[in-house]
Amino acid sequence: MLQIKPIDFETGEILNITPKDVKSLDNEALAEFAIEIKRFDKLKKEAENELKTRLLSGGHFESVSLGKAQMTSVIVVDDKAKMALVNKYGWDSVEPLSLTQLKKKYGEGIEKDLEPYIVFKPKAQALKWD
Repeated sequence: MLQIKPIDFETGEILNITPKDVKSLDNEALAEFAIEIKRFDKLKKEAENELKTRLLSGGHFESVSLGKAQMTSVIVVDDKAKMALVNKYGWDSVEPLSLTQLKKKYGEGIEKDLEPYIVFKPKAQALKWD
């Protein structure tokens, strides 16, 4: 059985790392820890994708199975139904397409028409790995 455990390379001791331990790391150790964890992110995704592929092709695992597929509700209405919603509930009852969706549907020219109404909102800052 494959087991991956964090090891202190100086002492050879197997480490149990808790969230409390992460908070107590100094800046250098925290950065090194985050880099090592980042390496496992891709492997985790690859392992989960492979598990799913094997399960879908009939494979069986002792501790893993496919859950029930979740359903997403999507409202699909034509222009007549949209107007009925607007008349009954107001403009807030219909949501405009995103700029990307509008450009895909009507071409790049629509961005110029919408320029006075485009507002840029900042997103949360992402980590930048050097």
